[in-house]
Amino acid sequence: MEKMHRFRIPKNVLWEAFRQSEKTKVIGIDGQTIEQFTQNRIKLLHELLVELNSGNYVPSPVRRIVIPKKSGGWRPMGIPTVKDFIVQTLLKNELAPTFERLFHPDSFGYKQKRPARDAAIRIAGERCLQYDWAIVMDIKKFGENINHRLLMDMLKKHIRSKWSLLYNHRMMIAPAQMKDGSLVKSRKGLAQGSKLNILLGNVYLHHIFDEWMQNKHPDIPFERYTDDIICHCKNETSAKKLLAQLQQRFTLYKLTPHPEKTRIVYCKDDTRKGNYAHVSFEFLGTTFCSQKIKSKSGSYTARFGPKENDYAAPATRTT
Repeated sequence: MEKMHRFRIPKNVLWEAFRQSEKTKVIGIDGQTIEQFTQNRIKLLHELLVELNSGNYVPSPVRRIVIPKKSGGWRPMGIPTVKDFIVQTLLKNELAPTFERLFHPDSFGYKQKRPARDAAIRIAGERCLQYDWAIVMDIKKFGENINHRLLMDMLKKHIRSKWSLLYNHRMMIAPAQMKDGSLVKSRKGLAQGSKLNILLGNVYLHHIFDEWMQNKHPDIPFERYTDDIICHCKNETSAKKLLAQLQQRFTLYKLTPHPEKTRIVYCKDDTRKGNYAHVSFEFLGTTFCSQKIKSKSGSYTARFGPKENDYAAPATRTT
């Protein structure tokens, strides 16, 4: 009897997770849709709650698919079953309030919503006017290289719920079922396409990057949208020193800055007329570069910032 009540997850939190999942389109390895699950939801949710509270819940393998990237190449995705999607939502709801209070105000990626993306772009543009140099970083295959043990250690620093820690770990290590039906064990990484894993990825970089920047370089502002990062520096020497430190820092955690997307950029415009190899960059699908704008006096000047046609920028900009 004690085994049947190892945990005491309230029924209402599982039903809330189901309610939030009612529009999902996932179809996992069992072929079940949310519509089919909903038809028998009372019985299925009761059985799921019993599984969760007894400690016997084990997620099914995720269905591995690949989708094309906008920049070229392919992105692997892990599609859970409807049942596992509901549990992922349950876990995300359990973790989110704790980490939303901890995340740095300039960390935007965990929200994964257009206003957060636009805020990151807007703030980056404002800081590019204040700082002459920017370090632009992207982590190569970030989601595929997250270390499970390190991530669990990070979660244990803040989470006391035993059932949450147990099932987060089981989600991490769930194998992937390939197109031919074979199973591939998950030794590292988080399956992309999950809101829970987006949150966990941001927890990982919060400890590796955000906290380190706050402690070691509190005078250097940054924007981070998951693994897309901009750091703003006053001079080239400071930028080169910080980039070397960051590359070493990420290497300690088995992460590699993307060699083609990571660079130091000079924010060149009419007020900054030096020469440098890189004078523009891409961030969240938006080009940052020098562009002509009209001042209040009617004259034109070149200012460095995001192209307005790339994102939802304010209607007018003046110097």
